[in-house]
Amino acid sequence: MKTDLNELAASVHAANKHWWTDLETGEPIQRNRYELLALVISEVSECLEGERKNLMDDKLPHRRMAEVEMADAYIRLLDYAGGMDITLWNDESNWRISDNIGEALYHLTRLIVCSTIPQCLRYIEAYCKKWGYDLEGAIEEKLAFNATREDHTNAARKAKNGKKF
Repeated sequence: MKTDLNELAASVHAANKHWWTDLETGEPIQRNRYELLALVISEVSECLEGERKNLMDDKLPHRRMAEVEMADAYIRLLDYAGGMDITLWNDESNWRISDNIGEALYHLTRLIVCSTIPQCLRYIEAYCKKWGYDLEGAIEEKLAFNATREDHTNAARKAKNGKKF
């Protein structure tokens, strides 16, 4: 990524502040870090499903599902770093991404579980590069899409089956 990760994390977190406030009072809340990391893992699982079935994305139908789910994981990690005030450094790891997609995504999940956020971000970049995914473009489009999503409004979140976190 060309952008400074700390600036990007601050920007993504600012766009996602409504997930860090109480639905009823609007007051800031302390998010549970394990819940947030589990949500990142859910994106990796959705990526695996997209890869397994060679699916196109349902929100950005001109992109492969795996590409968009990696963008979602990246966005969630940036939001996590911004919300938890984690300083991101430039991880210089030279990731060897396995040719086996399941194995590659398993290793990413292990990094997420260990909360090594800078390494997770760089691993996602390497994964996307290996498979020819336009991570930057997918992130830009997904952030724009998320900004107008009805299911992200407080009213929709308060509904019976709305997203609670």
